[in-house]
Amino acid sequence: MNLVNWGRFGLLAALWGCSFAFIKMSLEAFAPLQLASGRLIVGALVVLGMLALKRLTLPSRKLWGHIAVASVFGNVIPFTLFAIGEQHTTATIAGVIQGATPLITMGVAALALSEERPTTRKVAGLVGGFIGLIVVVGPWNTDGFGTLGGQLACVGAAASYAVSFVYIRRFIGPHKLPALSVTAAQLSAAAVITVVVTTFMTGWTLHGDLTAKPLLSLLVLGAASTGIAFALLNRLIADAGPTTASGVNYLVPVFSVIVGVLALGEPLTWNVPVGGIVVIAALAVAEGRFSALPWRAKPAPKTPVAAARVPEKACP
Repeated sequence: MNLVNWGRFGLLAALWGCSFAFIKMSLEAFAPLQLASGRLIVGALVVLGMLALKRLTLPSRKLWGHIAVASVFGNVIPFTLFAIGEQHTTATIAGVIQGATPLITMGVAALALSEERPTTRKVAGLVGGFIGLIVVVGPWNTDGFGTLGGQLACVGAAASYAVSFVYIRRFIGPHKLPALSVTAAQLSAAAVITVVVTTFMTGWTLHGDLTAKPLLSLLVLGAASTGIAFALLNRLIADAGPTTASGVNYLVPVFSVIVGVLALGEPLTWNVPVGGIVVIAALAVAEGRFSALPWRAKPAPKTPVAAARVPEKACP
């Protein structure tokens, strides 16, 4: 990647890593469904504006059924579950759990897609990632990290993301649409669905005071960590490829831990960074990223003795 793309890479990781702190601060005034609705409305408006600037169009009506399903699993459920989870656990733990999404995606893909057969490497990565998640959650911890239910809600959000990724790949990806068009449609559908659900389930009466802190947090969460972040991801995929772009998942937990500890004053015990490292290492194993390291390189084929050339001058 060139320097500009490295900048996009780092900014995307920061935006996604900081999103968990913004969720935590937004919850001071908004209920989880209200937060998800506001985030999606702002994010959809940002991406629709980008779509208009690029003079791209939304997908045809025949795909909107699939887009609605993808929006439920990719936005409505995870945005709501992360908000519910962070009512009962820390933003730090939520961010580290988010880092396990690619591993969960591999497991779902192995079950749903015939071309994604499980291999020894992937199974080893999935098992290692599961162990890492248990270490992150730390069921032995009773103080400072909230409830097990809150942490499991974050795991459910990560699993919902995984289902959406596989669904998009299977039912929307083959149509070869511009990624920004799909993103704009998905966020728009998710915003409509979440607003309807919020209206009938919880209503719009805030459960806290609408001060500048939660309001600005919600606006930044929607505009930057949702709208702009998706645009950055699309550009990275186009410029550097999906494999390189997926590497952002290695940095998201790092930013979430740093921001959670420094900005929110959240506690940090050994199991969170250790479990996060285990999850990241398991992801690297499952994706085969270690195979590119020097000690894993394939040895060069031996040159037949008869054909070998003797150098004119030996090295000292």
